[in-house]
Amino acid sequence: MTGDNLVARDEDSSAPLGFTVVEMLVTLILFSISLALATSMFSGYQARTAAQRAAQVFAMDLSVARAVAVRRRVAVVVDFDEAEGTYVVREESGDTIIRREFGRGDEIPLDSLNLQMTGDSLVFDARGMGDLSGSASPLGVASFAAGAMVYDVSFNVMGASRVDSR
Repeated sequence: MTGDNLVARDEDSSAPLGFTVVEMLVTLILFSISLALATSMFSGYQARTAAQRAAQVFAMDLSVARAVAVRRRVAVVVDFDEAEGTYVVREESGDTIIRREFGRGDEIPLDSLNLQMTGDSLVFDARGMGDLSGSASPLGVASFAAGAMVYDVSFNVMGASRVDSR
């Protein structure tokens, strides 16, 4: 046996190694399309979760507002500023309990925030009863929107709430 037999020889040793420019371009185009699809799906997910999370936080804050009103035996006000995308939960005396900001640069990015009542405030009295006299129904509604996603928080005079998507 000679050493020549032990070495595997390529039949076509003149075949070029590597990829052609066309193969590289096709791969790059397919990668770009996949990346664009993934980005659009992720941004939709972010909008969906932002609106849902804001609605859930508001529902929780309603419970806190009512609990503080009952515990401290004072009126607690939830003031909305729809233009700024904020709301403040405060005692009637003015002491701030919670302040939430929703917007592009904030922790929860929202496009809009809307309290669907006459006026932009909700008051829980010292007994924990909410004033829904500015509402056309026995339920108050606050809407949170991010992108195409809108979540509504329906709440009653006791501060009990339900989060629904449109």
